[in-house]
Amino acid sequence: MASDVKKDFEWGILGCGWLGTAWGLQCTRRGNRVWGSARKPVALASLEQVGIHPVCFDSGRDEDHALPECQTLLIALPPSAGLEAFHLGAKLAETSDWTVLISSTSVYPDEDGEYSEALAIQRVSPHSGMCLLDLEHLFDPNRTSVLRAGGLFGPGRHPGQFLRGRPLARPTDPVNMVHLTDILRAIEHVSRTRLAGASNLVAPALTSREAFYAAAGAVTLNQPSPARAGGRRVLSDRIVASGFSFQHPDPARVAAGMTRSAE
Repeated sequence: MASDVKKDFEWGILGCGWLGTAWGLQCTRRGNRVWGSARKPVALASLEQVGIHPVCFDSGRDEDHALPECQTLLIALPPSAGLEAFHLGAKLAETSDWTVLISSTSVYPDEDGEYSEALAIQRVSPHSGMCLLDLEHLFDPNRTSVLRAGGLFGPGRHPGQFLRGRPLARPTDPVNMVHLTDILRAIEHVSRTRLAGASNLVAPALTSREAFYAAAGAVTLNQPSPARAGGRRVLSDRIVASGFSFQHPDPARVAAGMTRSAE
């Protein structure tokens, strides 16, 4: 699908948190015009300082949400933004050439098994209280790439912060994580190739949760256990088959590198 050159912005980002801002910075570095949304004045000022056109967006306010049109739209809202915010995002997506929606592996059951995209279920996420599959269905599946990302980590988001002193649950289950570098590369890939529909995005190496968090320095173990047969494992075969390759396929190795660099 050809881009509409009449649109002033190559990219729009609805939700400039940790991930959305990282993508906006990547866009500005290659010379793209990009707008990004935030709620608070300090966040809007920060976006402007790094060359991202700031747009105030707060779905909880009774105001006109005049969001600029863009050639490609990234929806990086947290589910906690609420249903109204995603409805507004879907309405804006109708005016863009293509949309990338960041979703989550929370669409899959907690039970043991290997999960491909077809096995998503309508369940309320224990993290957000929202049904992510319902949010995905707000968007045109023929003009939207849905990235069901595993747990996100990378610069400014160390894996150890997810535990916060809590005991590690299901330590020998496969860890379903993805590094920031790879989700940025995936956004580029699916928007360029127009890979419609849902794609899982989880580092493919079979690594136990115990080994990952030990490598990150969040737990102390002499010899972490390997991932057990079975467990809950989300497969990224579809996006790999489309030509995507992970820069960090082994989450434990990159987590160990983050720990060393912080010492």
